Amino acid sequence: MKTGWSIAAALIGGALLAHLLLADPGYVAIRFAGRLIEMSAVTFALLLIGAYFLSRWIVKLINARRLWREAQIMRRQDRARRSLARGLLEMSEGEWLASEQTLTNSAQEAETPAAHYLVAARAADLQGATQRRDELIAKALDASSDRRAPALIMQAEMHLKHGQFQAALEALNQLAATGESNSRAVMLTARALRQTGDWEKLQALEPRLRTTRGVTQAFADETVAQIYLDRLQAAGKSRDDKTLAQVWKELPKTLAQRGEIVVAYARAAMACDQEDVAEAELRKFLSKQWDESAVLVYGELDTDEPLITLERAEQWLPEHTEDSALLLTCARHAIRAELYGKARSYLETSIAIRPRFEAWQLLANLFEQLGERDRAIKALNDALTHAVGRKAALPKIRARRWIDRRQSDRRRN
Repeated sequence: MKTGWSIAAALIGGALLAHLLLADPGYVAIRFAGRLIEMSAVTFALLLIGAYFLSRWIVKLINARRLWREAQIMRRQDRARRSLARGLLEMSEGEWLASEQTLTNSAQEAETPAAHYLVAARAADLQGATQRRDELIAKALDASSDRRAPALIMQAEMHLKHGQFQAALEALNQLAATGESNSRAVMLTARALRQTGDWEKLQALEPRLRTTRGVTQAFADETVAQIYLDRLQAAGKSRDDKTLAQVWKELPKTLAQRGEIVVAYARAAMACDQEDVAEAELRKFLSKQWDESAVLVYGELDTDEPLITLERAEQWLPEHTEDSALLLTCARHAIRAELYGKARSYLETSIAIRPRFEAWQLLANLFEQLGERDRAIKALNDALTHAVGRKAALPKIRARRWIDRRQSDRRRN
């Protein structure tokens, strides 16, 4: 419709112009190089139009080769884009080898070859072809020398996936040296350092975790918590009570309220023969918030006054009467205080509420030390029945027939 209106307007304009020119075609005179060139305005206009189209044709002729090359490049890039889409679909379908070949073959023609090589590297990794994977990542690095972050981050992720933590750190250090580090790289560095147990470098990384955009507060808090967990555990293993006290002093108040931190500190203090210190911290923590793991560790304490420790544990019973972990803890301290009847009652109640293998084992050991071997065997059988899920079906053995058979076997021998 618009084209029709344009043609109609052009015809009307041309008719009006022709009418004016017929009445007075105009006159143009040009003096050039001592010569006078005369023509009508219509002829001059036609010459100008012809010169314009001639110049455009000459320009196109000059640029024809370049335009042809550009068209070829565009076609190749379009093929590469289609190959990238096909390779992604093949990898999603589980055709990893086909995906790798499709992406590798089209990488050279792609606008961004690194993208093809990186996806092909992931396909190779899914096949377990680590050598081909590393070669493809190296090609991606060569193809994008100005932007190395994608390839190095993928390389670090794959090393972490296969437990190659030092190799992952090397890739991340290369990335940090280029100045292209981002939130993903910082988070991967934290993960690798956590796996290697290098809490000193992890602690040095904390400011970057706090300031890097894209790193969540929860991740930073969890990483910092892991730093102190590692430090507490290291102090416990080395039985270094001075280091343990220093770490606990430096611990942020927010972390001191976390159950796993308190439990780690208590275990480290117990390893350093500071049972009373561990007991005080556990009791202080449990008075504010209830945590099953802390309750169970409280039962592992071997204090000089087990009766006092038992009385302190029993003070929590009115509020936690149905807590099997607390009952097990009370039973442990009752045994240390030589209150075996109370310990048995606590253990049987704990098992009735929530069966635990350690409670059955403790009950069986208690019966055995008290000389009640049949009860000890029954406790162990109950534990096995609970583990299997049912009691083993065994035909009843007739005692007399069994004895006669054994005697007959002996005579033959």
